[in-house]
Amino acid sequence: MTRKQRILSALRGEPVSQVPFVTYNLHPYADSPHLHDPSYRDLLDLVEQKAGMYCKRSLPPVSDVGPRLVRRDEQDGDLTITTTIMPTPKGDLRNVVVTPQDQPASVTEHFVKTDLDIERYMSLPWKPPEYDPTPLNRFAEQLADRGVIAVSYADPMYAAASLFDFTEYCVRYATDPAGLIRLMDHLFEQIAEDTRRKALACKGSDVVFLTAGPELATPPMMPPRAFAELVTPYQKRLIEIIHDAGHLAMIHCHGRVRDVLEHMIETGVDAIEPIEPPPQGDITLAELVRRSDGRLSFVGHIQDQQFHGAPDGTMTRHVEEIARAVDGGTGYVMAPTCTPFQYPATSTFLRNYTEWIEAASRILGS
Repeated sequence: MTRKQRILSALRGEPVSQVPFVTYNLHPYADSPHLHDPSYRDLLDLVEQKAGMYCKRSLPPVSDVGPRLVRRDEQDGDLTITTTIMPTPKGDLRNVVVTPQDQPASVTEHFVKTDLDIERYMSLPWKPPEYDPTPLNRFAEQLADRGVIAVSYADPMYAAASLFDFTEYCVRYATDPAGLIRLMDHLFEQIAEDTRRKALACKGSDVVFLTAGPELATPPMMPPRAFAELVTPYQKRLIEIIHDAGHLAMIHCHGRVRDVLEHMIETGVDAIEPIEPPPQGDITLAELVRRSDGRLSFVGHIQDQQFHGAPDGTMTRHVEEIARAVDGGTGYVMAPTCTPFQYPATSTFLRNYTEWIEAASRILGS
């Protein structure tokens, strides 16, 4: 089996020649930021030679079909204040982002703050997008049989939550869930058509579809019932659309998944990632495999933070522990829990990442 075949077979729960392992968005192709950082050069050579690759890609629309936005930047000392106005038939919506020099940005005012803002947002006209898979196909030609591509699709719960301050969203869920459901029903109709068009544009290719939003509806941010009410019913229908087009579907979810695992399985999703081990997560791989009982596949469980500070031998020990937990079975793809984000990479990171690839190649088979 090729690396790609092993990965896809494991995601489907089909027999595999050996447990596959993949890098997480670390590859030497197209517009990879790692490709243009000399510190990653030797590691990327090793990745291409020995590792599978899990590559997250967007499929942008052919033309801009979103709402017309008006942006204005102002300087206040070391702060850049960006105000974005979203005109709607029922009045303007406003978003403000403050960015300190050389620091992450923060949203100080969200588009939706009141019930009237919800009505304004829902009054926006919407035109279904068209998609051209040509750039995705070019990337797939570069990747060849060395990995899989995950194409992003939207989640109604996340699409709604991102309009609000998240505290406000949680308060509204507790006090006026019907109002949120009405907004999410509105968004779902658009997202369902958007997902259908994406899935059909990719029909015949072996990309998988990935959504990241549902992780907001997990403890400690929200109670498990929020996942059942705000995620499961919508994802179930979206995943049916994806499956009807012949693709696999995955949910991205950091953190605690123990108490929402059954709600995830109910969506019909094929796999979840990146299944963080304790203490960031709250469930071991062995328990995930036991509880899912073949109904769900898993990708991940190599905690990214370990690459940045663990002593020699740690990554080999993790590979050995995971190999014992899965015992050569299918339904699991070993992977780090996030994209490498450090530029340039430190010598500790490079040493540990290299150790992980070499250990996975030796213990699981290359």
